[in-house]
Amino acid sequence: MLLTVNIGNFNMLLAVYQNNKMLFRSQLRTDPMKTADEYAIQLKNVLSLYGVSCEDLTGAIISCVAPALTSSLKDAILLLHKVRILTVGPGLKTGLNIKIDNPAQLGADLVACAAAVRAKFPAPNVVINFDTAISAMGIDKDGAVIGCCISPGIRLSLEALTTHAAQLPQIDLEHIPTTIAGTNTVASMEAGLILGNACMLDGLIERFAVLLGAEPTVVATGDFSRQIASQCHHEIICEPNLICDGLAALYRRNTKSV
Repeated sequence: MLLTVNIGNFNMLLAVYQNNKMLFRSQLRTDPMKTADEYAIQLKNVLSLYGVSCEDLTGAIISCVAPALTSSLKDAILLLHKVRILTVGPGLKTGLNIKIDNPAQLGADLVACAAAVRAKFPAPNVVINFDTAISAMGIDKDGAVIGCCISPGIRLSLEALTTHAAQLPQIDLEHIPTTIAGTNTVASMEAGLILGNACMLDGLIERFAVLLGAEPTVVATGDFSRQIASQCHHEIICEPNLICDGLAALYRRNTKSV
């Protein structure tokens, strides 16, 4: 069994695969103050919750946007079982042609997304990852990553609003607004954050289409991806397991097994 771990700034996404099939996916809170022992306890509890024994693990792969945590997670996994652990970064075979100024600067989560999209969908593509930031990445007709644009994520935008505007409340963003013209504070914030970001994505997709010279297949993942994609004029395929699937594919490419 393969354990995949994507460490974000707020959440840690875990999944276990057997014979190329996902058995389960789970989330933990990212906490840079936790020790390897504390993470090991959490990981063991999650595995147990889904009926997986630590001894069943045969390998692991980690992608991390908070590099200081990589070492802690590696140590935590090794406390559970001595397995081979790969990390997404320099030296890992990705099969991707990354045409940016410094390919090493492409985020590990985006590398995983690109690997999954290249395996599942015809190029060209726009790949959108909703996380702390909203990242939109272009993949050309030859499958090369040509660049990315980054804007504030939904939670980050909401936090900025409620922190710096005293009269704006915290909202849960579970409700999809029916109009851009909200008639109360909550409805107006929902319209701005949900419909505003949908409009932004529609505009970005149109500009990427011009840059790519063809209508791209657009794939989205991450928190709020379904809410935002449902309000876009362009067709967007939502793949909640995109990063996990990409990590599993990268592990197979580098080990020839799961």
